[in-house]
Parts: sequence; structure tokens; C-alpha cells
Amino acid sequence: MAEQESWISAVLGFGGMLATFVTAVATIFLWRVTKLLAKETTRMAEASDQPHVVATLSPNRWSLRHFDLVVDNTGNATAYDIKIQFDPPLQNGEARREDTKIPFERVSVLKPGQGLRSYLADISVLEGKAFNVSISWRRGDKEKPRESNVYTLTMADYMGTSELGRDPLIDMARSLQKVEKSLGSMVRSKHLKVDVYTSADRMQERQDTLDTLERMDARRSSEKPRPTLNDKSIPRADL
Repeated sequence: MAEQESWISAVLGFGGMLATFVTAVATIFLWRVTKLLAKETTRMAEASDQPHVVATLSPNRWSLRHFDLVVDNTGNATAYDIKIQFDPPLQNGEARREDTKIPFERVSVLKPGQGLRSYLADISVLEGKAFNVSISWRRGDKEKPRESNVYTLTMADYMGTSELGRDPLIDMARSLQKVEKSLGSMVRSKHLKVDVYTSADRMQERQDTLDTLERMDARRSSEKPRPTLNDKSIPRADL
């Protein structure tokens, strides 16, 4: 009987140790899974709150032969202290002075979806070139590491492009410019001839109309046929 009780105690003790071990292993496994989930959650949150800055050369709305330098923040977080570098360096076109600084080499801040645009040069300056673009930025203060984006931008992407018709807004703007020039020439003129229609003119026009009607009545009366001797409606005197 004593041997049976000791055997039962040993089995219970072994079962308790086994249960404790399984609980410890499960706790460690659960801790690792929780840590992994927390890390993935943090990574997904950072990925969903990420600025992404790109710089491109885009045709100007007024002419396909002229290009603008465009910088956009296509991400969903604000980018700070942005630095942009083109290799080979960009050159100014004929509409800009040669010593004029290339725009947007340094940008302090760009909000999500915000962009900057500036005219740069015509196709003769950019044709056939390929640029290695390096862009870096920060998410916040200077203690945070800089993030970067490096890619190749080639002008061969625009070879053979054409347009069908014009942008209606451009046509409207040009029409307004013509109207403005016409009005400007009129305003600058020293002598401006203006015809004014007043109440006196209306009275004079009414009187002229009445005179015309009277003349027509008089002419109609004068043209009325006179009776003749052959007219049977005229009584004849007996001879």
C-alpha cells in the first residue's frame, strides 16, 4: 500500500513538473510571437507613414519643347531637409540666365501630395541625356537618420511625343490676352469716340417717324384718281 502511494505521488510530481515545463515553453513561445507581432505592427505603421520624394523633368503646359523641373512628395508623410542632386548637373535654358541657380536643390519641407514646379530649359539642352538622380530627406528632427531615393531619369522617355489639339484652358488664356491687349489700346488712346443715345434722341426719332407718316398720307391722297366724264357713277346733265 505504501509502495502504491509513493508511486502515485511520483506520477503526480512528474505530471506537475511536466505541466510546469509545458507552461514555460508556451509562455516563451507566446512571448516570441507577441514580440514578432509588435515588430511587424511597428514596421507596417512606419511603412504607411513614409515620405517619398521624386524629381522629374516634365513638359511645360504651353509647349512640348520646353521642360519644367518638378519635385513631388508622393508619400503620405511630411519630408524635411530635402537635398536633390543630378549627375550630370542640370543646365539653364535660353529663358534663364546661365549664372542663375538651379531651383529646388535644397527644399526645407514638403507636405504629403505637395509639389514644386519651375521652368528649366528647352529640349535642345536636355535632348539625349540621362541623369542619375539622388534625393535624401529626413522625417523629422536632425537626430533621425536620412532616407534616400536613387534612380535614373532619361530624356529618351519623351522621344516621339506629340499632342492632338491644345488644352482648352491654354486657348482661353490666349483669348483673354488678346482681349486685354485690345482694351489696353483703347484705354491708352487720348481721343475716344463714344455714341450716346439719350431721351432727346428718342424724341427726335419719334418726331421723324410722325413726319414720315404724314408725308406718306399726303402722297397717298394726292395720288387718288379723279372722276372722268366716262365714269357712269357721275350724273350727267340733260341737254
